Parts: sequence; C-alpha cells; structure tokens
Amino acid sequence: MVAVKPRILCVDDEPVDLKIFNDILLPQGYEVLYAQNGSQALEMIIKSKIDLVLLDTIMPEMDGYEVCRLIKGNKNQVNIPMVMITGLQVKKEKIKGIEAGADDYISKPFDQDEILARIKMLLKTKESNDRLSQAYNNFAMLATFGEEAVRTFDPLTFELQPNIDRLISKVIRQNNEMIFQPQGFIVGILEEKGWELYFYEYSSKGLQRCQFELDIQKLLSLPARGSSRVVIAERSELADKGLKSFTVQLETHPLLNVAIENIFCFFSNDLCVFALNYNRGFTAYETSIFNSLVMQIMFFKSLADQGKRAEGTFVHSIRSLLRASEIHDIDTGNHNLRVGECCALLARHLNKSENLVRTISQQAQMHDVGNIYIAGEILRKRSSPTFEEWNIIRKHTLFGAEILSDNPFLSIARTIALSHHENWNGSGYPHMLKGEQIPMVARIASLADRYDSLRNSRPYKPAWDHKTAYEKLIGGDNRIQPEFFDPQVLEAFKELATQFEAIYEKHKG
Repeated sequence: MVAVKPRILCVDDEPVDLKIFNDILLPQGYEVLYAQNGSQALEMIIKSKIDLVLLDTIMPEMDGYEVCRLIKGNKNQVNIPMVMITGLQVKKEKIKGIEAGADDYISKPFDQDEILARIKMLLKTKESNDRLSQAYNNFAMLATFGEEAVRTFDPLTFELQPNIDRLISKVIRQNNEMIFQPQGFIVGILEEKGWELYFYEYSSKGLQRCQFELDIQKLLSLPARGSSRVVIAERSELADKGLKSFTVQLETHPLLNVAIENIFCFFSNDLCVFALNYNRGFTAYETSIFNSLVMQIMFFKSLADQGKRAEGTFVHSIRSLLRASEIHDIDTGNHNLRVGECCALLARHLNKSENLVRTISQQAQMHDVGNIYIAGEILRKRSSPTFEEWNIIRKHTLFGAEILSDNPFLSIARTIALSHHENWNGSGYPHMLKGEQIPMVARIASLADRYDSLRNSRPYKPAWDHKTAYEKLIGGDNRIQPEFFDPQVLEAFKELATQFEAIYEKHKG
C-alpha cells in the first residue's frame, strides 16, 4: 500500500517566510512545494496534485487575491483549501480574501501551533469533500453503466466477463493520485464446473485480469443460499474476522503479487467480491460505493443467467427446426453439425469475437433449412438432378431466408441460409453477389459447406477422402474453383485443414 503524504504549496516572494514554512511543515510529515510568485503557483497547481495552499497576499506582478480567484475559479481546483498569509490586521483585507475564495486567514508573525491546527482542520475537510465528490462520480458512473447495460441487453449476445472487466476498470486505482480507490479486486463466480476466480490490478498496460485457483469453499465460511454478508477488515483484524487463511493463500499464490493491508469482502453462495488495499481506509462513502459495485455485478450475473436460459431455449428451437429439415436425408444432421463446427473454427482463426464464434457455430447449422420446401424425391434422387431440378434445389436458399424471416435472433442464420452459395467471383446464386458484397458469415459458411459436401456421400456422388477434398478446393475441378472463395477464408482453410479433417472424423456417424 502506497503511503500518501498531503502536499502543501507555499507561495511567498520572501525566502525567509518559505524557510519558516519548511521548518514547520516538514517535521509533521507533509510534502512541501514552493513558489515565489503567482505565475509559478498556478503552473505548479496544474502539474501537481496539491492538497492545500499557503498564499501570501502581497506579491509582485500578481497578488495573492488574484491567484486565489484564479484557482477557485477552476472547477478542478475549487476544493483546494486556500490559506491567505498577511502581515496586516485590517478587516477589509480579510474580507477581500474571503471574497476571493480564501478558506482561512493567518497573520504574521506566525504561530506554529495555530498554523498546524488550521492546516490539519482544512485537510480533514478537504478529504471529506474529496471522498464525497469521488463517491458522487462513482455513483453516477455506476448508474450510467447499468442503464446502458439494460438499454443494449440482448440475452443471446450478453457476455458477463467483459462487462465485469469494464466495471472494475472504472473503480480500481489507476495511479497513486487516486487515493480513495482500492488497489485491486478479486471476483469469484460459481459456475457449473466450480468457482472461477479473477484477480484485477492496474498497470502501465491498463487493466490486468488473472484467473487463478483457490479453494474458497474451504477457506471461507460462505453463507447459505439466498443470503449474503459483508466483512471489512484491516490487516490486524484478519484472524478475528475469519480471513487469515484466505489472505495467506492469496499472498503466497504463485500467480499473484499482492500484500493485504485491508480488505472489503462480499460473500454469497455463488458470488464473492473483494476490494483490496484502500490507502485512506474505509468510510461510509467507500462502503456505499462497494455495495453499489457488488449490486451491479449481481445484476450483470442475473442478465448472464437469463441469457444462458434463453440460449438453451433458443438452441432447442434450432434443433427442432433442423430435425424437420433432415426428414429427407438421414445424414444431413451430421452434415449440419460439422458445418457449424467448421464455421466456428474459421471464425476464431479470422479473429472474430467469441460471441460471433458461438453464434455461427449454432446458426450455420441451419444453412440448408430451406430444403423443407424441396420435394423428397428430388433430394433423394440417385442420379444427378436435371437442369429443372437444379433450379428447384437452388431455391432452398430463398426458402431458408423466408423460413428464418426477420427474427433478430436468427439474423446470422438467415444471412447464411440465403448467401452460402454465393461465389467470390460472382458466379453463385441466388443473387450472383461478388466479393465483399457477400456477408462474411456467408463466405465462411460457403467454404465449410463445400468441404463437408465433398467429404459426404450423396445418392448421386461418392464421398471423397480428406486429401481429395482438399485438392479440389485448393486446385479446382470441373465443378468447383478456388475463385469461388474469399481468399482470406481459403487461406485460413489451408492452415486449418487437419482440424477440418478431425471434425469430419469425429462426427462422420
């Protein structure tokens, strides 16, 4: 934990007076800065975080009253206590200082005890005001953050971890000047496979998150389901409050580099949040902010749980629709599954978001759902389809788009169903789209579908082995050309070819 000394700026054009301030303040543990005129003082306040200013009233060029007015007129500096120093006892001069924004007045010759008492009182008031201002800013940020989450919430795309990361980044200490913020956080979430624990700290590279393992079920006395508790402890209180074993494990963990000076804890049966090392200890402000942070994380977790339930229902609906489309072909189900996994493989390799990877894995399986409208005798025909029959089969792209309609949750599926037979060189169907006119998800699905179709037997064609299918996609033949595919996607396929083969072997049925 970083010890923060209050920083006092002494402004006086007399070196003798500055030495007196130095002799009084340094032994008390204050950090002392000096300025010999108003311009220097204003420059130093901009560059350094100042906690209090001792300001002489009579100086050349710019007097203390003008300096005080300029400082107090800046919204970022208005809370800095200004103590006017004067050798005059004239009432109107004191009034003039108060009107300029001065918080206190000290007359020469100096009385050391009086100066220290006034400084101590004003610094205490400033700290209280700073805590209140910080608390207000944090509450406003949390409220805005929550409102944005609700406004943009989509149960099928909401991701818990990125939202927690963003939330923590708003309230963690990012530099030594943020004296009211905690140095680090630990967030623990109970998942199906057990507790997942994350340690957060801030460095020159930004917010850092480290996942680690610890048996908190054994180390902490977690409350029963439906209840929770909050524990606040300084280092000397860890044993009395049942946190000693837990903090020892944290401090000796090979992945962490943390020493616990104080800790703020929230426990429930499925969520734990720990804020570590507040420089200035705890007040009602820190308690309120921490509680609000926990409530926000609980809210996000609730949204994520809703998303999981919605996703489960959604996946069940997809599978029902797929079963209907497989009525004419007993192998189509495995084909659909393989295409979905290959699409996910390509999307991840192309650095698409994990949300898109997950979505395309599910929704690409519906690429041929339009086959529901194609007569079974055409799809099961043992000879090659006639020209007229090919025209009917090609309509499955339009039928698929019509079945999936404009449901926003099925937008990826609809795009793939409609456009997965479009070719990069413009020779595809149904709309002869070319190049980047073809949506990226359809370009990915096009290659995954073509590979699996080559590997898969049909009544009118045999199944090819992996080597032959690979050569046909890369080199082309009388039915398929490499120019059909987005070059970026085709290059990804070359690098992933062995994994395509593994997916086929895993699900070849």
